Amino acid sequence: MTLLFAALMTLLPVHGVAMATFPDGTAIVRTDAVTRMLPPLIRRYKVMPATNLRAGTSFDALLDLSTHPPTLRDAVPARAFAPGLPDAARAIPVDLGSALPPARLVDQDGRLVELDRVFAGRTLLLSFMFTRCPDRTLCPAISGKFAYLQGRLDPRRFALAEITLDPPYDSPAVLRAYGATYGARSGNWELLTGTGSAIQRLIDAFRISSMRVSADNFLHDDKLFIVTPAGRIATIVQTAAWDPTAVIAQADAVAGIASNPFERLKLALVAEAVAICGGSEFAGIALLELTLFVFLTVLAFIGMWVVARVLWASRG
Repeated sequence: MTLLFAALMTLLPVHGVAMATFPDGTAIVRTDAVTRMLPPLIRRYKVMPATNLRAGTSFDALLDLSTHPPTLRDAVPARAFAPGLPDAARAIPVDLGSALPPARLVDQDGRLVELDRVFAGRTLLLSFMFTRCPDRTLCPAISGKFAYLQGRLDPRRFALAEITLDPPYDSPAVLRAYGATYGARSGNWELLTGTGSAIQRLIDAFRISSMRVSADNFLHDDKLFIVTPAGRIATIVQTAAWDPTAVIAQADAVAGIASNPFERLKLALVAEAVAICGGSEFAGIALLELTLFVFLTVLAFIGMWVVARVLWASRG
């Protein structure tokens, strides 16, 4: 059943080691297991475009199962993926006004997704997650909010995408099952994986810290990126604690649709408070609540003082 499911998908990100190469553009390769899809395999593949994968070379590639024999596409020398701090020297950092970086990814249906092209013409809401995340307030909460957004944003004008931070485990099959639990609709809400090297470049570009704390758990940054229909970063929300209603208002504004300015202000205030507190969501929200409490308390005292002055004047 696993092999049959894999055969129904076109592309699988794989990591492997070349064992022998041949002049006809084929190679004997040992590929690592693809979770819930393929066991570790040693077999002969086409290599497109033809590259000189010398015996012993560790590499990443997209395995195309639609050809016979299967084809390894875009093979590049690469070590096995490992989470870690982003390295700005390896990629052009993404910031406000930046264009989406190019990346060849694979969605939950095994289809190729060109990150910088496929969402053109729609406002994109983009975040990072991994399916084994045990903290219900982080990745599951973000995906739950995406489910809410999916039901309230016009798919003709908006798109949703989540990129995994755990590509060795989060295969298309895993992402498909994960998305099904949230009602993700392909074409509207894309769950994306890729080769370890492709995901690493995105982690570096989007400056996402991801540190392993156990075999199946990571500590990572939580950011939401809202991207214009022209593919430019319009908004960066530096917290997982964003309010979906406020995000919808901001996404509408980015798309050129009239939206609630008070909801957009609320989103900006939360993001600014989190930034002031060094990225701590709890501290940032607590600071915002404290600031609002102090502000309202001051207004109440001013109001009472004005009323007291009026009463005192009337008695005089």
